[in-house]
Amino acid sequence: MQAPFTILLADNDLEKTDILSEQVKNNKAFDCRQYKTEKELFSILSHSLPQLLIYDLTLPGIESRLTLLQKIHQDYPELLIIAVIPDGAEDLIELILQLDLFFYIHKPYDPAEIRIALKRAQSILSRRTPNSAPITRGKQAESFYGLIGQNERMQLLFELITKVAEDEFATVLIRGESGTGKELVAKAIHTHSKRNKKHFVPVNCAAIPDDLLESELFGYTKGAFTGATQNKIGRIEYANGGTLFLDEIGDMKPSLQAKLLRVLQEKEFEPVGGLKACPVDTRIVAATHCDLEQLVSEGRFREDLYYRLSVIPLSIPPLKERRDDIPLLLESFIQTYSTKRGRAPLTFEPMVIKALMNYEWRGNVRELENLVQHMSILFSGKNVRLEDLPEKFTVDFDPSSTVDPLPSSATVTPQQTEDEAMIQPTPDSDISWESGQVDFNELINDFERQLIIRAMKISSGNKKEAARLLNLKRTTLLEKIKKKEIEDSWE
Repeated sequence: MQAPFTILLADNDLEKTDILSEQVKNNKAFDCRQYKTEKELFSILSHSLPQLLIYDLTLPGIESRLTLLQKIHQDYPELLIIAVIPDGAEDLIELILQLDLFFYIHKPYDPAEIRIALKRAQSILSRRTPNSAPITRGKQAESFYGLIGQNERMQLLFELITKVAEDEFATVLIRGESGTGKELVAKAIHTHSKRNKKHFVPVNCAAIPDDLLESELFGYTKGAFTGATQNKIGRIEYANGGTLFLDEIGDMKPSLQAKLLRVLQEKEFEPVGGLKACPVDTRIVAATHCDLEQLVSEGRFREDLYYRLSVIPLSIPPLKERRDDIPLLLESFIQTYSTKRGRAPLTFEPMVIKALMNYEWRGNVRELENLVQHMSILFSGKNVRLEDLPEKFTVDFDPSSTVDPLPSSATVTPQQTEDEAMIQPTPDSDISWESGQVDFNELINDFERQLIIRAMKISSGNKKEAARLLNLKRTTLLEKIKKKEIEDSWE
């Protein structure tokens, strides 16, 4: 019988909302744990991660609570989160969808809605294997505030982000191709800094027309132009005490560059139509995929602003330069678009992984994420084959190329440990080779069974370690164990 999953709930919810309390306590699939303060909440999350969190956004301080919820979601991506929102709060629903949270329920509470949310959570959690440990900060170095990578350059980037975040005043310039995750890096800097209680405000300079970008950034006063019927604060002021992220800074027109330079130098700005300078304490993190030095030499970007922005430069490697992270990214995106959304997880054949690791990835991690999202809808619960991939991923693929991240069988190499070599069964010397006496499929099936059983014995039943010994994905190993009905046969 499956042990109950742990559900984390604010103490005031159990005291004051009988409906939610009753539904949670009546569901035997969950053990309820309470917290009283945000400090206690983070202490519980860091020491004994629960499976489900119900977080109330109807209480006072909605902006700070949303910021805290975003931090929890980034730091603990495997934690299912159910947000409680006021009835009729359509704007909150949109924010929750942007955050990609697991579910939301309304307050006043509807018992049926609570039961549906808990049942869906139970269904997803039940499909997770006992050995699938959550990826959380401090537990696995490959996950860092939503950024994923074991590659040496990514590990160095994680270290730099930590150091950069400690200086909450220095400006940062993030360089990277489109789709590499520049906004994630900026969010990580903000989240890890002392400014994380205030707003993180992203602005895409390329997505907002030049004539609107000035008022978006600096705000305007009543009567500044036709239609300005009241004062409006800009995003620089909204980010006061927090972080302003200026994406595609290279597309900003020169007149705005001069105003931004004043913010960096003098820590003040003037809204459009304003006559008085307003002090502001906003950290600015900028990002670009352009060659800013080239733009400076062409006179299209201010040299003084360039040096002000690039106090601390950070570079994100393109995906084609860290191909060894592709299997890890695939596993993470499968979790996001399959498991967390209630779909059966898909798997990829080794040749598919090989093709993906040979692909050029001009769209970088975003392109890979879009592929997994697409495939998780079309191939839910299935094993994706090479012919299932869109043509662009295979048109230049040579199956005989050297990149082979997931070998189809274990072979001894000088680097293998003694244990790894031990997992290879020896051919049966009693096989009859007379015509018609060899059942090839049965022999292959038996060979696989022996491999799996030996690997499980060596790893003392640890499926993750056994998968590593066999050079298989853990999900592929679990599928084979189930298909061959050999669960516990190694004990």
